[in-house]
Parts: sequence; C-alpha cells; structure tokens
Amino acid sequence: MTPSSPDWAAVRALFDAVAELPPAEREARLADPALDAAVVAEVRSLLAHGGETSFLAEPAEPTPEPGREGEVLGAWRIVAPLGSGGMGQVWLAERADGAYSGEAAVKVLKRGMDTEAVLARFAQEQQALARLSHPHIARLLDAGRTADGLPYFVMERVHGQPIDQACDGLTLEARLALFLQLADAVAHAHRHLLVHRDLKPANVLVDNDGQVKLLDFGIAKALQEDAAEATHTGQRAFTPHYASPEQVRGEPVSTATDLYSLGVLLYVMLTGQRPYGRTAGSALEAARAVLEEEPTRPSSLSPGPQMAAGWVATRRRLQGDLDNILLKTLEKPVERRYPSVEALSADVRAFLAGYPVSARPAGWGYRAGKFVRRNRAATGAAAFAALALVVGAGLALWQAQQATAARDMAHQRLHDVRSIAHDVVMRHADALTVVSGSLAVKEAMLRDLVGSLDGLAASAGDDPAAWADLTGVHARLAELLGNDSGVSLARPADAARHVALAMAAAERAWPTQHGQARFVDDALRAAQIQAQQLRAEGRVADGVAVLERWRDRLQAVLPQFQGADARDLQFRLAGTVLNLGIFHDQTGAGSLNQPHQALAFFAQAQAMLMPLQGQGERSVDELLGTLLGARAVTHMRMERLSEAAADAGAALAQRQRVLSEHPGDLMARDGLVTEATNAGAIRLRAGDAPGAAEATTLAWQEAQGLARENGPQSKWARLLPRIAQHHGRALLAAGRAGEAAQVLPVALAHWAGLAAQAGTAPDALRRQAVLALWLAQAQARAGQMLPARATLRRHAAAVQALPPDQACTLWRQLPPGVAPVGAVAGCR
Repeated sequence: MTPSSPDWAAVRALFDAVAELPPAEREARLADPALDAAVVAEVRSLLAHGGETSFLAEPAEPTPEPGREGEVLGAWRIVAPLGSGGMGQVWLAERADGAYSGEAAVKVLKRGMDTEAVLARFAQEQQALARLSHPHIARLLDAGRTADGLPYFVMERVHGQPIDQACDGLTLEARLALFLQLADAVAHAHRHLLVHRDLKPANVLVDNDGQVKLLDFGIAKALQEDAAEATHTGQRAFTPHYASPEQVRGEPVSTATDLYSLGVLLYVMLTGQRPYGRTAGSALEAARAVLEEEPTRPSSLSPGPQMAAGWVATRRRLQGDLDNILLKTLEKPVERRYPSVEALSADVRAFLAGYPVSARPAGWGYRAGKFVRRNRAATGAAAFAALALVVGAGLALWQAQQATAARDMAHQRLHDVRSIAHDVVMRHADALTVVSGSLAVKEAMLRDLVGSLDGLAASAGDDPAAWADLTGVHARLAELLGNDSGVSLARPADAARHVALAMAAAERAWPTQHGQARFVDDALRAAQIQAQQLRAEGRVADGVAVLERWRDRLQAVLPQFQGADARDLQFRLAGTVLNLGIFHDQTGAGSLNQPHQALAFFAQAQAMLMPLQGQGERSVDELLGTLLGARAVTHMRMERLSEAAADAGAALAQRQRVLSEHPGDLMARDGLVTEATNAGAIRLRAGDAPGAAEATTLAWQEAQGLARENGPQSKWARLLPRIAQHHGRALLAAGRAGEAAQVLPVALAHWAGLAAQAGTAPDALRRQAVLALWLAQAQARAGQMLPARATLRRHAAAVQALPPDQACTLWRQLPPGVAPVGAVAGCR
C-alpha cells in the first residue's frame, strides 16, 4: 500500500469502531501509536467530513450560537441565524451604517476553530474571495474580527435553492444552461489560480431569476502554494459523494478535481441519481464507491422512484453525446478527463447547438450528420457533395483495379474527389473561424480531410493541379494550428509540419499554376505563415527574405489577372507588405528594429488598400485596422505620441465598426482586444489616463470573454496577464484604485511565477517588483491598508532588487503609512 492508498479494510474497521464513541474516547482510540498513520488520517477525514451540509446552506433545524443577535460587525448588524457548518455559524445581517439598505450572510468561525492554522486558512480565504468578481460567484463584502476575537466575513445573501432541486421540472436544455452558468464561475476561479474543492448541490444555489450563485470558497486553495503544503494529508474538506478519486486518496488537488465534481453534479442534475454509490449509507462507503465503482452510463439507468416524470424520454436524449460528455468528465485517471472546465463547457455548448462534441470518436460521418441536422434545408447540395466524396473515393479505388480501358475514368474521379475536398476545407475553415469555441471542431474536420489528401499526395505524381490543391489545404491547416497573428490552436510543431508541406507543394506547382489565382493566393498565405514561424524562432531576417521572395513573385504575375481575382491578389500583396513593415519594427515579438523602414512599408500597404475600400469587404477593413495599429506602435516607439494616439484611435474605431457589423465574430473580437490594448498603452503614455482606462476596459472585458469561451490554453487566456498589466495601470492612473486592485493581481501572479521559475532573471523580477508596488498603491488608495502592506511584504525581495532611482520613484507614489519604515530614507 502506498501512503495515498490506505488499506480500506482497515479504514472501515477502525471507522466502524470509533464512529459512535464519545469524542474523548474516540480521540484516545485514534491516538494509539500502533495504528497505521495513513489509516488514521483517512478515518479522521471521513469523520470530519462525512456530512453534506454546506457552510452557507440553511439546515432544517439551525443551531444558533447564542448572544449574537444585534451585534454590530463593521458596517453590519446581525439579525438572525441562518445555519451552521463545519467551521462556524452563518447569520443574517443588515446594513447598519446607513450608507445603503441591504442584507448579507455573515460567516463567523466557531470557538475552538480559531487555531493558528485555521486563522491562516481564513486569511487565505479572504484573499481568494477578494480576487473573484463573477456574476455567478457570491461576492465578499467585508471581513474582520468580532468583539470576542473570532474572525468573520460578510458575503452577499443568496435567496435560492440547491441546483439539483432547481432542476425539478426543467427541460434538458434548461438544466444544461444552469450548468453552464456554474461552469463559467468555476472556470473564472481557475483562471485566478483557485480551486473550490467542495462543489456539491448545497454550495450551488439558483435564485428566483434562474441565476446560479456559487458559495463557500472557504476551502479554496491557491494553486501556487508550496508543493510540500499541497501534499498534506491531514484535515481535508470535501463531501465524499461529490469528491474526486485524488481527493479521497489524499493527493494534491488541481483544477481537475473541480472538473470531476462538476461531472458528478451534472450527472445528478440530468438524472436525479448519483453516478455510483447510490446505496452508500456512510461516508466510508461513499468514498470507496468513488475509488472502486465505475459510473453507470446515464442513458442506461432504469426508471425508479427518484426519477422525474418523463425520464424515459429524457434518457433517450442522453444517449450518445451526453453519455460520453459525462463519462469523460468522470474518468478516474486525471489525464483522461477534459483538460479544463472550458473544454467541458465547449462540448456542452456544442451539444446544445447541434455541433459535434470532442468526447466521442468523431469521424467525418458523425460531424456531417450533425451539420445536416442543424441545416436541413441549406445542406442538400452539401450532402450531395459529401456523398460524391465518399462514393467517388470508393469508385476511384475500385476502378484503379480494373482494366486499362477504365483508368481514364478513375483519374477523372480522383480529380473530382480532390476538388470537392479542397472546396470543403476552404469554405468551412473560414466559416468556423468566426465561431467562438469552434477551434477543436475545426481542427477535427480538417484533419479528416487532410488525412484523405495525404493519400492523394502519394498518388499525385507530376500532376501540378494536385500539388496546387495540397498547397491550399496544408496552408489552411498550418494557419489553424499556429498562425501567430490569427485565431489558432497554438501548436507550432504541428503547424511547422503542415507549412513545410504547403511550401513544398507550392514550389512544385508554381511553374505551371501561377496563372491560377486561387493557387497564388494559397501560396502567399503559406509563405506568410512560414515567415511568422521563422520570426517566432528568432530568425527575423530569414522571415523577411521569405516575404520578399514571394512578394516579388506575386508582383510579377499580378498584371495578368483581372476583376475579382486581381482584387483578391492585390489584397494579399498588401498583407505581405504590411507584414514586412511589422517585421521591421514590432513590440512584443522579434523585429529588425528599423522603424523608419517599417513606416515606409506601412505607407506602401496603405496605398495598396485604399482602392479596395468602400466595397463592403470586411477583410479590407480588418487589415486596415491592423495596419493603423502597427503604425501606432511604431510611432510610440519613436516618441511621436500625437501620431501614435491618432493611429491607435483610428485602429480601434475600425475594429469596433467591423465588430458592430459582425457581432460575435471571433476574428473581429480578437482584433478589438489587440487594438484596444495598444490604444490604452499609447493613451496612457500620452497622458490621457481616462481614455487609457476606457480602451483597456474594452480589451479586458473582451479578452476575459474569449478566454472563458475558448479555454485556458487559448491565446486569450495567455494574454490576460499582459492585458491586466495595462488595464490595472490605466485604472490606477485614472483614479479608479479599487478596480485596479482587482485587476493587477492577475499580472503580478504571472510575473512572480516567471521570476520564480527563472531564479533572479532581471526582467521578470523587475516586472514583479513594479507590479507589486502598483498593486500596493492601488490597495492603499482604495482604503485597503492591510492588504497593501501584505503585498509589499510578500514581494519584498523583488522590490529590493530594483535599481534605486526606479524604486524611489515608485516608493514616493505610495500613500503615507504604506511603505516600510526607512524605505524612502535613502531617496533624494
């Protein structure tokens, strides 16, 4: 037996032996040194957390602590008891200072629970809750200590019922909608490096407006805690029926722990039953079920007394996708679950919208069926084309084995299959790019088709048209997987393979296919992606060489095209020249640091775009927005702040116009995030703090939404710390200190983590120090003096490493009484 897997027979025997004993006698029995420590720890955990009463739930018979009615705690007066939990009492309170009228729930620790360890945990809970701001998470309003020294905190009062009860009588769609609200709240906490660890119906209430409220982050655990502390196997707070296997075994928790509990909750919400342990009568039996029993496939549950009316019809709807979603979420090995709550939410949303889900083996036939069911009237022709693709491939293979007289027909069939597959890739790749949360679906679709085209590559021989088609498909897949300027899956290694295949195919096809506009456009697309990859590897000059070579090729063939083809290729040429400008001067990525040359390229690209404007083409408007934003950054680097502000404002207006015409469009939203962030930084540099805060607010809100919808591995989730840095600084400069204090911790945690990983790497350490001083300033100006001092203590080493002049400048910006004594003594 390993320490994480105690002898369950011994656990059960000891639990049964001590469960009914008086507390003193029970403790004496458990203190027996002859007992196995792991078994004792497991029994203590089961004894402490065997019930399912939420700390903020309302029990049928509350046991109030006497003497608190009428007591004033800060701005709140206790009115009546609400409930009791494992660590203390919950009271109804009303506002007592006259600032406004309102009620709240006050949580007071029990006497005897105020040990040093519990108080430290309580302090952690305060910090955790203060960092969370989400419509589906109960807000922290205040905190402090009672007159008799017990810690308390005040949270918003939630009127509602547990989420499993709220599901009674609701349709399947309505239940899933409630679950998505909860999942969004949990994902928000995970992005702030917090796990809940006790997700269960009593901790998730639904109010009268159908809004979910997640309660009790009292057991939240910051993921950046010391690893040794994270493996502590003493007192563990969880509810066995909703716990994950790793929690029951006493292993470190992670976001996967909450993901598992969400799976149990969703199972109960949809079926009214637990996935296993349905006959468990004790905490020990429930814990064993978590470890040993496999969840029952939801659609195979038999009707029973606990099942809602209409269960048989509901059960049929669970078959297939929802079965697979739930079973994937409830995988006992962590690595087999969804990678994130966002990924689970994306599958639920895909099910509701009729799209394929990732939780099942998703072949082309499955996805095609989904598409047809969503668009029955519009997909007659597409269905015929898909049928032709399948039948054509089969006929081509069969006819290839026939007599010589049939070979010409097989060759023609091969050409038809190639053309159909190419058209499907091009049309649907573009369509899915604008749908948030669709990246995984798009990748799966393209992979199926590219798998077919890989076979065609082997048989393409010297057919230049086949190589032209392969250029386009591989370029699109490379763009999906790793284009750093678009919406991609951020998998550069896979992207590099496909861009290499695209470029190789382009070279084979160019001598005879450069008169085909579609192929020329695909080849330039592939060249731009390859150049971006070279720049990401630090080979900026090599990337410039690729762009210049293909720019020259396009300029040489462009005069032969007319009409729409000429217009499309002129647009592609403008994009290539714009990239040359960006490669010559760019912040946050590699460049040649030649701003004057960059401005020349920007001017050329703008001249190419001007004749294309005003014709209702959103791609032209988007590219012009990118150009104006890039030029604004170059102007800022050259200290031309008035020109930078003008270009940044124009770029942001361009992005807002595109988004207003295409609401919800993924690429338009991504562009808005980029230009709003840059505009905020430039406006702040130019002294326009209110304008900077306005711009960064746009970026912050849009990026949070995109990160929530597309998962923690998306580019927007990775960008949040950078945007938080700009947004928090702008808010602070604009006098909005309270808001800044909520945002800056996201950036500070990121840079502190990098500094810890890299030892004393000067850039990460410097950014950590600057952000710590900004955060302390924001907290102090918002009246949060104790948190401000705590921030400075926590990051003292980084602050002390700052150059003296920079440190003095930042120290002086702090309000009196925040900086440690003597901190500014050496500053002149």
